[in-house]
Amino acid sequence: MAYHLTSLSNILSPLSLLLTASFSLFTSANPTCTYLEIPIHATASNEVFPIPTDLDYTSPAAISALIQTLIGDAVTTFPLKPTSFDGIVAARYCDPEVVVANRSDVIQLYMSGVTENNLYWFGLGYPNGIDGDMYSTVDFASKQGYPTLAIDRIGVGNSTHPDPITEQQVNLEEAVSHELVMALKAGTAVPGKVFNRVIFVGHSYGSVLGNAQATNHPDDIAAFVLTGYGVSTIPVAADLPQTLPLPAQTYDPGRFGSLQLGYLVTSSKPGRRGYLWGRPGSYDEAVFEKDFDDEDVVGLGELASIAGGLKEAPDSTAPVFIVTGDADDVFCLLATCGDGASSPQAQACSLFPKSEKCDYFIPQGTGHMVSLHYSAQESFARYHAFLAENGF
Repeated sequence: MAYHLTSLSNILSPLSLLLTASFSLFTSANPTCTYLEIPIHATASNEVFPIPTDLDYTSPAAISALIQTLIGDAVTTFPLKPTSFDGIVAARYCDPEVVVANRSDVIQLYMSGVTENNLYWFGLGYPNGIDGDMYSTVDFASKQGYPTLAIDRIGVGNSTHPDPITEQQVNLEEAVSHELVMALKAGTAVPGKVFNRVIFVGHSYGSVLGNAQATNHPDDIAAFVLTGYGVSTIPVAADLPQTLPLPAQTYDPGRFGSLQLGYLVTSSKPGRRGYLWGRPGSYDEAVFEKDFDDEDVVGLGELASIAGGLKEAPDSTAPVFIVTGDADDVFCLLATCGDGASSPQAQACSLFPKSEKCDYFIPQGTGHMVSLHYSAQESFARYHAFLAENGF
């Protein structure tokens, strides 16, 4: 049964009572964060996409049409090619400001969506985002006693940038995530820290990678929180053209001049607003402006391979909690997700048939950027309540 929208105070109070009753809390000053560069070697079989050698990278229409063709081609099976990654994953590890005894060996691993890096999880700024911690997933988790690791996916931020077409795809990125989880559990990712349970928290493409990890490595993750997530790529492709995708190197040579042509950005401010941000009045205009000004990149291979991550995970038993706004234009046609059993959120639970519990929350008036809307604190509270109820 799905959660229903209630006031934030009704969520925070039970959560606080649950924590106080179940654990001994010891407060410290603030979360202590450390910048890390984690070496990773991973291998996978990536798809070989038919990218025209004469693709007009100066044309957003040509780029969009190619992506729509590759995403929407459900009939063609593309050949696979062994591919490897050898590089670093940049990350910020944070010890929580509140110590909860049975959470010391649990870590929340954050995986951002396209054109976002680890700063998405800090409210677009480090150590504080816009309006302090209003939009900081890390800060909320810290107050509940969870260690966190917010990473730059390969190809964004300070992580190694592989080939954006042949290497930066769902299959290889999932393999990188798997190796990262193994390193967290072995104590080699965060010096001096061993984590026996990993909670995967994804946004958008990051959530798709979480789905892929549940499918390919069902024993990796103890619980999933998938935000900005749905089951169909049809809306993903349908409304992408409005963003006017362009090569990052030509759009902003000062920041991205060294990147290959297959690394893209959304060049249209109105298009990015319509695609990712939903209804006016559901977010702070200053947050939108900063997100547009500071956007990161997306690999053409990521967009082309996205359907490969939306598959049933038949052996994963981990609890799953889905948070997707009712005005999400990426996974819901016409930015209308609906409610109840017919919603993409509810349908997504069908991909986790053996999950101990799969549930969802639909923040009202909220677009794709779940953690950056006015509803962010309620979304944070909902998913942490779910984790607490399921033994985390």
